[in-house]
Amino acid sequence: MFISYAPESGSAADDLTVRELWVFLRSCGVDARLDLSAEHRQDWSLWLAEQIREADHVLVIASPRYREGAEGRAAGDVGRGVQWEARLIRDAFYRDPHALDRFLPVVLPGQSLDGVPDFLAAASTTVYRVDRFSLAGAESLLRLLTDQPAYPEPPVGTAPVLPPVDLTPDPASRPPRFPLAVHRTVLVVDVEGFGDHHRANHHQVAVRDTMYETLRRAFRQAGISWDTCYHEDRGDGVFVLAPPDTPKSVFADVLPGALVEGLNAHNRRAAPEERIRLRLALHAGEVRYDSHGVTAASVILTFRLVDSEPVKTALANSPGVLAVMVSSWFFDEVVRHSQDGSPGTYRPVLVEAKETRTIGWVCLPDHPYPDNPVYLQQHLMNSAAQFALPDGVPSATTRRDNPRRGLRTLPRDVPAYTGRAAELAWLADAVADAAGSGDAVAIHAVDGMAGVGKTAFAVHAGHLLADRFPDAQLFVRLHGHTPGQQPADPADVLAALLATTGVPAQQVPADPDARAAMWRDRLAGRRVLLILDDAVSYAQVEPLLPASPGSLVMITSRRRLTALTGVVTLPLDILPPDEAASLFTRLSGRPGAHAEAEHVDRVVRLCGMLPLAVSLLAGRLRSRPQWSVAELAGELDSAHDRLGELRAEDLEVAAAFDLSYRELTDDRQRFFRRLGLHPGPELDAHAAAALADVPVAEAGAHLEVLYNDHLVDEPAFDRYRMHDLIREFGRKLSQGDAAADREQAIGRLFGHYRATAAVAAHHIAQDVTTDGLRDSGGILRGRAPAGPEVRLSSRMEAWAWMRTEAANLIACAEYAIGNAWHDQVIGLAESLAKFLYLVGPWDQAVRLHLAAAESAARTGNDLARAHALNRLGNMQRRIGDYQGALESHVVALACYTELGDKAGQVAAWGQLGADRRMVDDYRGAAAAYTRALEMARNLDDRSSEAFALNQLGIVHLVDGDYQAAVAAHTKSLRLYEDLGDQLGQADAWNELGIARRTMGDFDGAIEAHTRAVHGFREVSHRFSESFALNSLAVVWRMVGKYRKAIDAHEQALAISRTLGDRLGEAGGLNELGAAQHRIGDLAAAERSQIQALEIYRDLGNRLGEAEALNHIGVLLLATDRVDEAVSRYTKALRLARDVNSPLEEARALDGLGRCAARSARPDAA
Repeated sequence: MFISYAPESGSAADDLTVRELWVFLRSCGVDARLDLSAEHRQDWSLWLAEQIREADHVLVIASPRYREGAEGRAAGDVGRGVQWEARLIRDAFYRDPHALDRFLPVVLPGQSLDGVPDFLAAASTTVYRVDRFSLAGAESLLRLLTDQPAYPEPPVGTAPVLPPVDLTPDPASRPPRFPLAVHRTVLVVDVEGFGDHHRANHHQVAVRDTMYETLRRAFRQAGISWDTCYHEDRGDGVFVLAPPDTPKSVFADVLPGALVEGLNAHNRRAAPEERIRLRLALHAGEVRYDSHGVTAASVILTFRLVDSEPVKTALANSPGVLAVMVSSWFFDEVVRHSQDGSPGTYRPVLVEAKETRTIGWVCLPDHPYPDNPVYLQQHLMNSAAQFALPDGVPSATTRRDNPRRGLRTLPRDVPAYTGRAAELAWLADAVADAAGSGDAVAIHAVDGMAGVGKTAFAVHAGHLLADRFPDAQLFVRLHGHTPGQQPADPADVLAALLATTGVPAQQVPADPDARAAMWRDRLAGRRVLLILDDAVSYAQVEPLLPASPGSLVMITSRRRLTALTGVVTLPLDILPPDEAASLFTRLSGRPGAHAEAEHVDRVVRLCGMLPLAVSLLAGRLRSRPQWSVAELAGELDSAHDRLGELRAEDLEVAAAFDLSYRELTDDRQRFFRRLGLHPGPELDAHAAAALADVPVAEAGAHLEVLYNDHLVDEPAFDRYRMHDLIREFGRKLSQGDAAADREQAIGRLFGHYRATAAVAAHHIAQDVTTDGLRDSGGILRGRAPAGPEVRLSSRMEAWAWMRTEAANLIACAEYAIGNAWHDQVIGLAESLAKFLYLVGPWDQAVRLHLAAAESAARTGNDLARAHALNRLGNMQRRIGDYQGALESHVVALACYTELGDKAGQVAAWGQLGADRRMVDDYRGAAAAYTRALEMARNLDDRSSEAFALNQLGIVHLVDGDYQAAVAAHTKSLRLYEDLGDQLGQADAWNELGIARRTMGDFDGAIEAHTRAVHGFREVSHRFSESFALNSLAVVWRMVGKYRKAIDAHEQALAISRTLGDRLGEAGGLNELGAAQHRIGDLAAAERSQIQALEIYRDLGNRLGEAEALNHIGVLLLATDRVDEAVSRYTKALRLARDVNSPLEEARALDGLGRCAARSARPDAA
């Protein structure tokens, strides 16, 4: 319950009265909230909105001051807070159909009804007067708030037993045994991934509680009475029948939005394992009752809808929290006629499950599909009885079992796949045999020449076998023979696979073996189908293979992978003439082509009977009904000899490509050739416009034509990709253009990427302020030619663009490195610096910054070299190469000094301080930070000053100078507040909390760490959020709140492991072990602390090793293993003295003393 009043304008007596009400209500068991506890929050407005939204009741305290502010009659500079508060309440009041039950006008002693705002006074029938703060004085209000009516219903007694009457009624007039069937709205809700192995029992309980709470609140907001609905629990879902008189439209128009609002509010503050995404199915029909409950075909259909593949896929591909599937009846009768909804945002899908085959309509309320009336128009013309779907609507695969659902990245299956029946049967038998033996991973290498259909075969086989591998079906391009592109490095592929299966890119370890081990661990015990497409060698494939039996790997390659142990080879040859002819006939859409069998045979033979070439020519014939097969064969025959010079290894494919190419207009031929120059994996209309030097709209029109001609693919909206062979064809054609034209095209592309990346980097720099690096100010940006403008007006847009284009930008950088385009290398590294610092992958960032430093050295650009070395050292420190980081920063400092660049020296000194701290050289770190601080102050660089102060405070704390540490962090915090730097403030709050904790100010520490956690969450800085959670957990443990401590540590560990932050993981494990020790779980405590010790040793972090050894000593002493405890404390003492840590030295000495006392050696103690 939330109390809304006007504190800043009323008298002191009025304020005191409201506070008395607050204290009184809480003493009566009412969870009353007042914004006094949040008056210093920087996010007060957001906090207030959440309080009003989540409160079951809002008390509006009547007063003249409140009414003036609520009705906008107060002076402009008076009552700003109450004006905002009242506006939120008024908006919620008009939206909420149950507003009269939630928003309650309250008149306190000394006030009157005149203080109630008009919008509330006009609608409310009851005003709650509080004469005095006692049970009698506030009885009516308390009864409402505590749900204790003054006149409760009397208990219902036992029905009397009446004697039976032996009557034989007329069968025609006999009443039914059960109620007659009634037409009701049927609703089924299901939680996505409820049984995920990451969810423990307590997570599932929390998910279920939240699911019910969210449903009840959403029903209330939609005006649906939850209590009058029939509902059954289904474990990970709920089945609901609405009363017949409830309007069906509210289920489609209002309820989804209310559910999205509730789910988002919950997910923002929930642990990852307790976040919820829902599938919702809606239908309506006659529902009958029997002795077991309810039954009806309508109920069965609704369950089929909610569990269908299309709605699961829609939710899996959506960033949102809700996917809705409505039946065809519900769409036709309710959604289509909605005045408030958007029927055009629904998409029809074919639902096939068991005996059910029907059309369903899917929508995503929080990330809707584009409003497109075409689907609705086609639906109205189609015959529902024949289940006709608009073009492109997918059909779900019928499943006879209920396997675990996994990730699916297989490309769409070829609808007219023809031939290869013998190979498919052989593969199916081999997979069945391997599954029967169960002792190894089944590995099949599909090899053959280019264009023979290896990929199509593997994908088709994958779809046929998918039900046998329910945990995941993954497709990976290895680019073994992609023109102009190096074969994919297995380490990079592992990084992409881990990201695809839920691991963010920045988690990927630098060591390739560690990546492979992590990949095998994620696949352990799972049944996975993995297709590795276009492999080049054994060495490329071997690290990607799963280790546990039960999985299937299909590898496609132009080469025979004879060195791969345990592989079964499946060679694919060209299609037999009859299968090639059949494929051509089906894809060309010419049933009458059988009459031209001679010409069909001629066409497929001229294509070499390669499936790719046959498919392209069949598509060309299909789009030209005026052509005959004979004319097509004549065209191809005349091009065959003329195109001999295009032959590399696939003459027939080149001929087919040339035929498609020659049909383009001159300007589109030039456009096609320019696309072949793009170094990255895909492009959008802006990049294509830059290459071709045409307006973006014209580039989009060209891409649409090429897409329709199957010369480019569109895997996502406005993202285009050329097939490898077509790209090679276009690139070879471009060799006929002047070298200067080609270089200018690439220059325009780089200019476009550089210019847009610079704008994105400027936005991103506002979110990445605690890396200690200065912005170089775009030292080369002015030299880059401008490309088609991409407007990035916000940080959100900048992050989205950079994430989408990162692979292209890195590919461009690699191209620039290979061609010695030094300015381009420097500029791209500069623009990507802060993005890669936060997102990774860090090993690629190291390579890029190293190349930028070398390019700058070659061109004599000392300033660019200094910047690149400073960034390089920062990334080297992130991957644990502390010595390399030190060397890079020393050289960077020397460069800045020689140039007289004071700001650069400040940044380099700050980085050297961080490097020295990571190798436990705290005296050296203090000296470096002090130098950075002095120089920053001389330059009036307040951001660098704040950074240096915060880091210096950490060093003071390790040295035992706690007062100096608190002072440094406090000064840093004030500077960050003056600058409006949220990330810097959160960082300073967290370090201040650690200092307060060390000094014994636990309440102050809890406040500081809580502010830090919220601050990091506000800016989505999960790396630092993990550190702050661990820090908060330590204080919870120290004040005896052990369960809170363990929960916070587990949240932090989940984040650290997701990000691949091993140092954070070690710290969390170390402190988690201490909390587990306090609750008596000694075995878990020992496991946690030993893991922490091993990680610290791997990282070479001696201070962390000392901390872990001291914790382990405590544990060993508690279990009477005194000698082992002495050994750990002795090692900790030596390490603490080596790194000059008085705190850990004191802990080690204290532990040795307790060991001596336990051993009856009081003198030693």
